[in-house]
Amino acid sequence: MSISRRATLAWVAGAVAVGALASPWLLDHANTPADPHAPPNWPKLDLPPVTARGYGSDPNLVEPSVPWPLTMTPAQRAQAKFLAGIILPADDHSPSAADLPIDAFIDEWISAPYPQQQEDRTLILEGLAWLDIESKARFGGDFAHATPAQRAALFDDIAWQGRIKPGLEKPAHFFDRLRSLVMGGYYSLPEGMKDIGYLGNAPATQWPGPPDEAIAQLNAALSGLGLPPQKT
Repeated sequence: MSISRRATLAWVAGAVAVGALASPWLLDHANTPADPHAPPNWPKLDLPPVTARGYGSDPNLVEPSVPWPLTMTPAQRAQAKFLAGIILPADDHSPSAADLPIDAFIDEWISAPYPQQQEDRTLILEGLAWLDIESKARFGGDFAHATPAQRAALFDDIAWQGRIKPGLEKPAHFFDRLRSLVMGGYYSLPEGMKDIGYLGNAPATQWPGPPDEAIAQLNAALSGLGLPPQKT
């Protein structure tokens, strides 16, 4: 499933507008340096800076364009898509997040030249690398080739507040942020909205009309004005 960059950008804006991308854990730790809590094998990536312009204070909403390049590699996109499927697997009525362009959403988000997005870029990309490093150390292979039980064991150490394994606070920070992005992207798409029963501005297929009580109240007001009543 592909998606245009303009559509992805609108999708990102929608997810931000509903506040889906800021988890309480992240907000509590937003101003806390994470490096002192990084495990010894946490990678420090030498990422090239994002120097593209943003929208500024007066974007052209009539003919929108995306003024920054995407920055994730194909391998990073593939890993993000794989992880999205683990975080939100398919069920009886909704597709897996891996079947939707969540990787495009994450790429658009962390490539944007704004402070929050650039902070996320470092955290997400280093976290993706750490998953492979940790998986190789524990299981002898990268994360994608670990067994479901091995991946679950690794996630159990970083995924649950109050149960984070000592020394893995920064990987837990990464996982919390990644999960927030996946959830924000998924539930801003039609498939996610359908999953929670959100109809948005969809027109009603059959409107029964106003209730009798409302018509009676209206007709009483019309009578007082000397106007004819409304019929149901």
